[in-house]
Amino acid sequence: MKLILLLTTFTVVSAKALDYPHTTAEPQKAGWPLSAEERAYVLKPEFERRPGSEEHKHLPPMWPVTPSAGNWGGTSWLDTHEKLVDYVKANPGPCDVLLVGDSITQQWGSPLDKGVLNESWKKHFANYKTINIGIGGDKAQNVLWRLDHGGVDGLQPKVVIVMIGNNNMFFAPETGVEAAAKGAQMCVANVREKFPNAEVIAAKILPCHAPGNDFYENIKKTNAVLDTLKLDSDPKVHVLNLWSDFANADGTIKKPLFGPDNIHLSLEGYAVYAERLKPLVDKFIGGKGLGGDVIIPAKKTGATSTAATSPTASPTNSNTSPSAAMLKTTPKTTDGKSLLYPYAPYNDGKLDPQLTGWPLTQAEIDWVTKGEYFRKPGHEAQKHQPDMWFVTPTAGHWTPKDGSTGNDWLKHHSTCIEKVKAAGSIDIALIGDSITQGWGGGWDGAPFNAAWQKHFNDKKTVNLGIGGDRMEHILWRLDHGALDCASPKVIVLMIGVNNAPLMQANGVPVTAAVHGIKLCIENLRLRCPLSQIVLVNILPAFDPSKEVGRQIVNINGLLDTPKLHADANIRVLDLWSDFTNAEGTLKTVLYSDKHLHLGPQGYEVFAAKLKPVVEALLKK
Repeated sequence: MKLILLLTTFTVVSAKALDYPHTTAEPQKAGWPLSAEERAYVLKPEFERRPGSEEHKHLPPMWPVTPSAGNWGGTSWLDTHEKLVDYVKANPGPCDVLLVGDSITQQWGSPLDKGVLNESWKKHFANYKTINIGIGGDKAQNVLWRLDHGGVDGLQPKVVIVMIGNNNMFFAPETGVEAAAKGAQMCVANVREKFPNAEVIAAKILPCHAPGNDFYENIKKTNAVLDTLKLDSDPKVHVLNLWSDFANADGTIKKPLFGPDNIHLSLEGYAVYAERLKPLVDKFIGGKGLGGDVIIPAKKTGATSTAATSPTASPTNSNTSPSAAMLKTTPKTTDGKSLLYPYAPYNDGKLDPQLTGWPLTQAEIDWVTKGEYFRKPGHEAQKHQPDMWFVTPTAGHWTPKDGSTGNDWLKHHSTCIEKVKAAGSIDIALIGDSITQGWGGGWDGAPFNAAWQKHFNDKKTVNLGIGGDRMEHILWRLDHGALDCASPKVIVLMIGVNNAPLMQANGVPVTAAVHGIKLCIENLRLRCPLSQIVLVNILPAFDPSKEVGRQIVNINGLLDTPKLHADANIRVLDLWSDFTNAEGTLKTVLYSDKHLHLGPQGYEVFAAKLKPVVEALLKK
């Protein structure tokens, strides 16, 4: 594809927006450029603009079907959309193919990636003038907003290819898969209204991860709902099902077609996708394209907008005023068996039917078998109360790999309890999420890794880490048998990295995260009063200057507020500088996936720093 740089202006009248099932407080429902009022509105964190927030109601089924601008912190997402609007303005009128979607669409090649189409697209569609408006991370509601706010104004595509919904899976436990499918349906309806003469190819969501994984299973369910919506009852809409092309007969994904994250496609994966698209696209265009030249607008010079001069990333959750409860010692229940948690309905037994104890009653088993979303504080009153999520105990939830009802997380917790009982005297107890589980010696039967064996092989260790755990899960586990009748000499706790995405996406305040960690410490002190505790600050992850990574910075930055280290039996270990470079970026060589989980070198650094602290405590 030949790329032409052009600085131009082009004025169009924005296409009319659809009538959506929910009306928000958004001041400018359609059109570009944005008014000052609209700009201020869409720069609010996305969770503050969700349907229902204007009435303090929780209406997650409305999220995927109601247009909403994305938000990456600061103005980054809006800047990205504006760049695509300029790109569309520079290429008005007829085009052969319009690509609409998220990162899987973006990676066909777009002006966000210097406009270079990938090899598979160039091989099969080189003669077709292609406009790509995919943005990584977009959900159905973000695509709807972009379509209504200048994203496709002035275009006349012959074929529109829509693939959307993967990122809605992060919220499927709350919205339900039906709403996610209807969001994709709404995106198709939007392009049909704007381009009544175009043929629309609606590609169903590709598989990712593995059978049994909630994300994988929810994609399957969403695609099944899409079938019932019968998008192709419209003769201009053609549904493309790629599942069997990307999954084996046993349901596992075809690994060579995916990148290392098992979500995004490899070059081989795009080759398969392109080969399935080609017969349809050729049929609709007739093999005679407009040519592959696409104009990429040059960067603007001279006066710059607020978007261009604002920081790339800024804290999206600035509530740093500690509450009185966060600073004071948490009271105990009258029987002394548990802490008295901040969410009163929980303490009153209006959520969890068994607040403490092990084994579980049948009523409790039934409760924790429910999806975690349905057990969150506020759900019982249809209120959105994310400030209570991290400070209220709740069991985690892992869908069984065979797709049956149940909760495999509960089985892993039970295995950990049995390990504690069998151990007797314990030198070190490890508690946390997948980074803790990665030391080995846990519920999954993995041996202790090389770093732990090198530095702690002579210490009797029990690992209670469970991948995916958050603060509220630790609280529930401690209240339900995790360390009953045990008194480890040293307990090492690191928790919080899995809480950070909920802060970014749902607006949980940083003070709630810090309060949650404080409650975990207090719970450990209640149950193991003779133990020494090492609290390890959350390790850096993702990009510490943006979104989720920034939330980790926010938590660690406030952890000193409750003065946990004032207790002589508590040590706080900060490893931030050991895992970041001088400029604040991650030392990726220490991570197995370059952004979150540790590799052998990372565990060696961690173990070497942890060893002197633990040894000093064991001598007390």
